[in-house]
Amino acid sequence: MSEHRGIFTSDRVQAYLAEEPALETEQLADRIWTVSDGQVRSLFLAGDSSVIAFDTFGTPGRARAYRRAIESAIPGKPIGTIIYTHDHLDHAGYAADLATDAEIVADEICAKVIHLREADGQLLPTRRLTGKRHRIDIDGLEFELLNPGPTHGSGHLSAWFPQERILFSSDTILANARYGLLPDYHLANFVRFMRGFLDLDFETFVPGRFELGDRAAFSRGCDYLEAVHVASQQAFVEMVPIWVLDAMQNYVGEKLRPEFGDLDGFDAHVGLTALRVVHHYLMGGWSLEDTPEPGYLLADEVRLPD
Repeated sequence: MSEHRGIFTSDRVQAYLAEEPALETEQLADRIWTVSDGQVRSLFLAGDSSVIAFDTFGTPGRARAYRRAIESAIPGKPIGTIIYTHDHLDHAGYAADLATDAEIVADEICAKVIHLREADGQLLPTRRLTGKRHRIDIDGLEFELLNPGPTHGSGHLSAWFPQERILFSSDTILANARYGLLPDYHLANFVRFMRGFLDLDFETFVPGRFELGDRAAFSRGCDYLEAVHVASQQAFVEMVPIWVLDAMQNYVGEKLRPEFGDLDGFDAHVGLTALRVVHHYLMGGWSLEDTPEPGYLLADEVRLPD
């Protein structure tokens, strides 16, 4: 296999890994662009002499397409910094194909997961952050990176640009109902942490998938996930067979359709989302991530190389 493979083991994924789709870019502010392949969405910034890119997209081919999109939007400036929003390969798996020599910034927990995973093409962060809030100054650009606690993936970082009133929070809240099974949400504290971002002054919301949103869409996304939690718990009370997709689809869909049925993807995904949520309540969550003190996760168990 000539492409970096992430953690795939079959050579048959070569065509998937190599595909280089056209990406669409949109300038959001003087130095800020968003870029999308129609599903995954990210952000890149024009520094004084270099580019700061968030994530890498999810295959070597898409990483190369991302680099070309950046070069087209900001010609003549190399990618000097990559910021991983979280550890997942479908967003941050292929820095080796985007910009091998870039400084890579990530939360320390994210870095520990990447170190242990050893995925082919996912480079280890060179600058590791700890804590909830970081004022970042890179190549003439100032913004904040925020990690309120376990939300999506490991060591998730959202970016807030106060002057431009932009919030970028990858794979967390969406302006629709299209995220389906939610296998990678740490649900115990998720909505509470997300609602905390509403204390920030932002108007444009950039999610990690699909279309752009605004402050109202972000708030409604929180409302929707909270409503799924409530309806899913009521399913226990009414003896709905919680392990059956059709039963959860019908029950929770009926409960939430009057308020949220207009959300794109509602009918196709509300049952999958509810199925994930009921099993959160049935089983108790994901180990240490879903406890009152989630900061213990990997706190002292993993040592990173210097």
